[in-house]
Amino acid sequence: MASFAPPRADSTIAQKWFEESTSVDGEFRDLLENYSHVSSDSVVPHVVNTRNAAWQIHPYPCLGQFRFLELNLSHRDLYSRLLDDLKTQPDARFLDIGCCLGQDLRKLIYDGAPPERVAGAELNGAFIDLGYELFKDKKALAGKTPIVSANILEDPSSPSSPLYSLAGTFSAVQLGMLLHLFTWEEQITAFRYTLSLLRGNTGDRIFGQATGHLDGTPTASVSARATFKHNADTFTKLVTEFGQTTNTSWKIVTAELDNGLSVFDGKRTWDDPRTRRLVFEIERES
Repeated sequence: MASFAPPRADSTIAQKWFEESTSVDGEFRDLLENYSHVSSDSVVPHVVNTRNAAWQIHPYPCLGQFRFLELNLSHRDLYSRLLDDLKTQPDARFLDIGCCLGQDLRKLIYDGAPPERVAGAELNGAFIDLGYELFKDKKALAGKTPIVSANILEDPSSPSSPLYSLAGTFSAVQLGMLLHLFTWEEQITAFRYTLSLLRGNTGDRIFGQATGHLDGTPTASVSARATFKHNADTFTKLVTEFGQTTNTSWKIVTAELDNGLSVFDGKRTWDDPRTRRLVFEIERES
């Protein structure tokens, strides 16, 4: 990833994203109590302490607002098919790029996906370590589920890449909350390198979410880089260009903006009011 200066965790901007505590209910509590074996009365302090450590690494809004507790992947329509493929198809494998604390990986494993068929990649290795602390499973996953520190803007087919041994093995890849950090050209690079991680078969899938924008427009980041936030039309153009540059064809299964990211909760008063969440899924046709 090209370098940029993120807001400090104690900056005024970052603190607007920071919630002191949270409740932990439903699926995430079930995951911690029954997968990680965290006692019921320890769940909330365990989550808050882990989040606070993650916040000091990088003050992402999703961390400040405990959004990793939502387990968004498991709520998507594609989840049941993904889980079934991992359980039943011998060549099905899933990679979560930008996995952060690895919550989606643990949910898949808890729901029955074989640990050796899922993998994660995260730019900052400190988040990987915190994920092991949060879910208490470093020994359990050792030798089964690779979670590596890697940059999707670097060629995974290079022998020096942490993803080199995994290239060409996946049937599905998630790009989690990444695209809006990149320029249009970097997004094409990210998709092109994701392609090299896939098997190369019809039906291979790339899906994820990102911060989007009703207008689909370049927006200056904290370092004034012209990153791009999509609407459905601009995302379609991006996928078309990606297909043309790689001589591949892709069906857009989903490309839509919704009200995720708490855009209407009254807390994002500093944000562009036309901000939305982009949710997408594309499937290889040829």
